[in-house]
Amino acid sequence: MGITLLLSNISNVGGDSMYTIKDSERKNIIEAYDEKGNLVGEAIISPFKASDIHEHPRMNIYFDINVNDIEGKNDIKDQMFDEIIQRSRTISENYKDYVVKVYHCCFSDNKENIEYYSSKEGFKNDEGMYVIKKELVDNEIFELKEIKGVEFCYLKFEDEHEMMELVEKQNKIFTSGYSVKDLKNFRNNTQWFSIAAKYKGEIIGNIVVVIKEDESKVEYGWVDDLFVSKGWRKLGIGKNLILKAFNELKILGIKESRLEVWSDNKRALSVYRSVGYKFYKQTECSIGMFL
Repeated sequence: MGITLLLSNISNVGGDSMYTIKDSERKNIIEAYDEKGNLVGEAIISPFKASDIHEHPRMNIYFDINVNDIEGKNDIKDQMFDEIIQRSRTISENYKDYVVKVYHCCFSDNKENIEYYSSKEGFKNDEGMYVIKKELVDNEIFELKEIKGVEFCYLKFEDEHEMMELVEKQNKIFTSGYSVKDLKNFRNNTQWFSIAAKYKGEIIGNIVVVIKEDESKVEYGWVDDLFVSKGWRKLGIGKNLILKAFNELKILGIKESRLEVWSDNKRALSVYRSVGYKFYKQTECSIGMFL
């Protein structure tokens, strides 16, 4: 969910050269120009309400700064950083009931950015995107918990109404969820399966698993999506969906399941660990601070 910022022009000096930092015509972009009017750097600031994974409502303010390798580069970058923090504080004033975090996110091997942002006062490299995996052993038995009134069934993504219902329910959980077009692409272009949890015919949870192959030619089941609707959590539905997916993968001869999870998603991590997932690698780092 994008939020429009009220922006104002800024001018300042970088090193021994004069640079101008001003707002772009593009939404939520700050630009830096040299004395000749050449674009030498830009920064994006993107506020959005976080997905429903935290204990309290959360507003995330993502930003990224890129400056050409020129004289005064660090001064320009620092100036843009200070401006972003100032604007983030202004944004946070409008969200008193939210936990507000301003942060930069980059791949885990981007040492330059990790070192730069970690050096800023109050900023910590304390969150990230994890890939976790579960090895499926031949003799392992997955027992499902009986949940009164809840049935589990496969979705084939052939019923337009059913696809629209799934999209609606999933989009209530995630800010960037599936579309009907996405589901049709799964149906037509990939090896996959989807298992839904239903109560009186209504979808209250779902898991989508795509069969992939890594660089070592190892096949695994990638959990592309998993959700349980509000009001139906803490009943074991999510765990049952995962266990049913494990059983389906074993039928397909797939020996491993993997998924991505944000390190701060404590609720999901607890479920994943309870069924045997273990840390595999970190792919992204989030460096930031709470305002």
